[in-house]
Amino acid sequence: MILDYLRGRYSPSDVVIVAIIMIFALMFHNVVQAWVAAKLGDASPKFSGYLNFDPPQHLEPIGVVLLFIFGLGWPKQVPVNSRNYPGRGRKEALVWYSGPAAYLLVAFVCVLLAVIVLGFNSPQLANSFIAASSVAIYHAVLNLIPVYPLDGAKAAIAWGNADVRRLVRQVASYGFIGFIVVFMLLSYTGIIRALEAFFFNLLVRIVGFLVGGF
Repeated sequence: MILDYLRGRYSPSDVVIVAIIMIFALMFHNVVQAWVAAKLGDASPKFSGYLNFDPPQHLEPIGVVLLFIFGLGWPKQVPVNSRNYPGRGRKEALVWYSGPAAYLLVAFVCVLLAVIVLGFNSPQLANSFIAASSVAIYHAVLNLIPVYPLDGAKAAIAWGNADVRRLVRQVASYGFIGFIVVFMLLSYTGIIRALEAFFFNLLVRIVGFLVGGF
């Protein structure tokens, strides 16, 4: 986010609002995963305190710092216990996929707030909420990618077939380099950007339907 400010893309108010919303989003991501896990039979995240909005419990210092600088951060990993899911597979994958869904829900609320404040003739505030929605969508899209340490990789290991699991583990064996290679590949081919645009347009249409159109 600070880089976006230095490049002239964000105003000071944008930085503040996006930072506040995304700090909440990181915690909300974990709370949602803990809640879904509890509903599906795994109470270990609940007993570890991940159902509470407690910043020290959820926030990873490095993830927060990089969020402020680059607009990409992460919380602590929710301690899911695979053995608590009957048959593992689908139910555990739902827990991991609920993380990206949480980011999309935050983005939806941001778009809705942008429309509301725009109706009160506050375009600058609306722009800040749109910026926050874009950052939240970006986090959702990244966490759908099946590369460690992202949620998509954990879901793929839990639910994917043998070939999918093998591929995910092979990429993971290269560590950070493997993540960067896949990330750069998806970025330069435009896949990440296309997914961001898809989800943003979808949320705009949903909000437009709910409020009766723009």
